[in-house]
Amino acid sequence: MSDIDSTLKTIVARQAEQMQLMTAMQASIDNLTKINSDLKEDLSALKNGQIRTKFKYINKGEGGVTTETWTTRPGETDDAEIEEIMESRKAAGTWPLKRNFAKSFSKEVDLVKIRFHTSEKHSHKPIRIPKVEKADGTYGGGNKEGRLICRLCSGGKANRNTSWMCSTCQVPLCVDYQGSPDHSCHYRWHSCDDLIKQHEIVNGALKNKRETKKRTGGNVADLHEGMIPKIPKVDAG
Repeated sequence: MSDIDSTLKTIVARQAEQMQLMTAMQASIDNLTKINSDLKEDLSALKNGQIRTKFKYINKGEGGVTTETWTTRPGETDDAEIEEIMESRKAAGTWPLKRNFAKSFSKEVDLVKIRFHTSEKHSHKPIRIPKVEKADGTYGGGNKEGRLICRLCSGGKANRNTSWMCSTCQVPLCVDYQGSPDHSCHYRWHSCDDLIKQHEIVNGALKNKRETKKRTGGNVADLHEGMIPKIPKVDAG
């Protein structure tokens, strides 16, 4: 009987292991199913000209627990909400933005809404930076040349001046297309979620360009020409 008992115990143990394995496999399947569902939602959003981003916010009602939530853009905002955001920031002295551009326009929900909201009134078209004789409270005040550093590719010791800014975001951005709008900082600013990462990419490319030019003593390819991978266009069809 001891041999039978031993065999039964072995069988039961193996069955328990198999059940644990099946449970783990089911959990993996459920997780993959959820990921697949999210990817389908993302694809659908992209086809409709939308971009989905996961924002973190502090839920004070839950004792300050950090919570994540999905926000779909554009389409969730209208002109009235955007103008209310701008007026509220003007009253607080934080509009137009004057520092931490990439971080703020990636992390602060109201600024993300401004960056991705597009309408006839808020078209995000490139406009000339105004020439200002003296500081009068106007953004870029005191700049007689009407030029400011690009707030996406500039940083540290590698800065690049531009005469253009976004009409809606009020942020100076390069519009040097060099034959392809997919390379410009203006296009990238309005086409990607993570501006912090994009800043690292384009600023790194600018630094490399300057260092290469210094070493060779000659001309090198433009910053936006072939050195940085293109951002794929969204098919809204």
